[in-house]
Parts: sequence; structure tokens; C-alpha cells
Amino acid sequence: MDTRADWNVVTQEDRAARDWHIRRWAGGFGIAAFIVFLAALPLYFVGAGPGARLEDTAQFSGFVTRTNSFILIRTTLADPLIMVGLLVFLAGFRHLIRRARPGYEWIAALVFGVGLVVIAVELVADGLEGGAALDTGVKADPTAVRALFEGSFPMYGAIGLILSSLMLGAAGYATLGTGVLHRWTGWFAYGAAAANLAAAPSILGGTDMTGFYTASGYAPFVGQAAMLIWFLVASVSMILKREATVPSAVDSRTQATLRNAVGTSR
Repeated sequence: MDTRADWNVVTQEDRAARDWHIRRWAGGFGIAAFIVFLAALPLYFVGAGPGARLEDTAQFSGFVTRTNSFILIRTTLADPLIMVGLLVFLAGFRHLIRRARPGYEWIAALVFGVGLVVIAVELVADGLEGGAALDTGVKADPTAVRALFEGSFPMYGAIGLILSSLMLGAAGYATLGTGVLHRWTGWFAYGAAAANLAAAPSILGGTDMTGFYTASGYAPFVGQAAMLIWFLVASVSMILKREATVPSAVDSRTQATLRNAVGTSR
């Protein structure tokens, strides 16, 4: 006689099929996020060049006024779409880590939690720059436009970079420890974490938007790009790495207990 315990016996094939479904969705969202990034890439350089020097407040405000549509598309449309893709990827990554090794749950929580903070910081910075662009839609206040842009620099820069380095380092540790992704993606995550951490002190280099190692220069952008490239390679690896994860001892004991319960009730 069958009992309700039959429904609790989850076969390894069912678990593998469910995990593969999660891999496809999470990896697909990660790849989609990178595609949006590539499509919007030219917009990230709007504001660079001699015509956008932050030191001349009136001139900078005029430049933002002329390019406000591009800034709004980047900060209020493209970046939020990218963050949505990364959020779904992180949720899937967290699930796979916990499934592979329950003992790594704290690392899974760390990756997901810090990832949420990184996304929040990026969106706040986007909101500040989007607000500056909106301010130029009417009679712009040059001081307010400059202040809003400058307020975004620490978030895109040192604050976001340090948090990103922690997320990437934890992701690399989880990858090498659980095998949910190809091992080389774990080493890539370590490299991206180092690049983000190395770019963080650029906050001390001033606000020259045409410089390299400055708060608003190319060094912070390189760090952010390294993080997004890791998301791409990790997403591709997540889809391609289809072999089933070896079940943990805890899972095996749980399934054996359930099967014994079924056998006893029959």
C-alpha cells in the first residue's frame, strides 16, 4: 500500500533535472545581462572627454543637458535590466552551491547577500546620475548637477569595488570548493576580485573624468567590467556544466531514511 512518504523520495534523476532547469534560467539571465551591457556600452562613455570636465561646473552642466537622454537610458533602463539579470543569476548560483555541499551554505549566503548590496549600491548611484539628468530637463542648477554626479562616484568607485571584490572572492571560493562551475571560472573570479580591490584606492586620485586612476576615471570602469565578464563566463559555465553533482552524505542519509519509511509502511 502506497503512502504519502512515496512523494518525499526524490530520485537523483529528478534532482538533476530540476537543477538543470535552474542552470538554464540563471545562466540565461546572466548572459542576457551581459548582452544588455554590450548594447549600452557606448553610453558609459558619455561624459568622457574635454567637453565634460567636472571642474568647470557650468560647462559640465551644459554637457549633461545635451546628453541627458543618453544618461537616462543608461541609468534608468540599461543598468536596472543588467542588475535584474545578475540578481537571477546569483539566486541560481546560491541554490546550486547549497545543493552541491550543504556545508557551504554560509558561503552561498555570503555571495548572494553581498551581491544584493552591490546591486543596491549600483542602483543608488544610477539614481543620482539619473536625477542629475532629469534636473537638466528644466532650468538646470549647475551646482546640483555636479553634486549629484560627484555623489555617484564613491558608489561606482571605492564602495562598490570593495564590495564587488568580496562577492567575487567568495564566488571563487565556492566554485573551487563545490565544483558547481568549471574550476577555471573560480580562478577568474579571484582575478576579478583582485582587479576590483586594486581599483578601489582610485577614489584618492581626484574627480578627473578623463584620467585613469581617479574616482571617475577608467580604473573603476575596468573593475566593474571585470565583474561583468565574470558573470558572463560563469553564466556560460553554469549552462554547459551539466554533469550531476555528487549528492552529499546528508542527502544520501535523508533519502535512505525516507525509503526505509516507505518500505516499513507497505
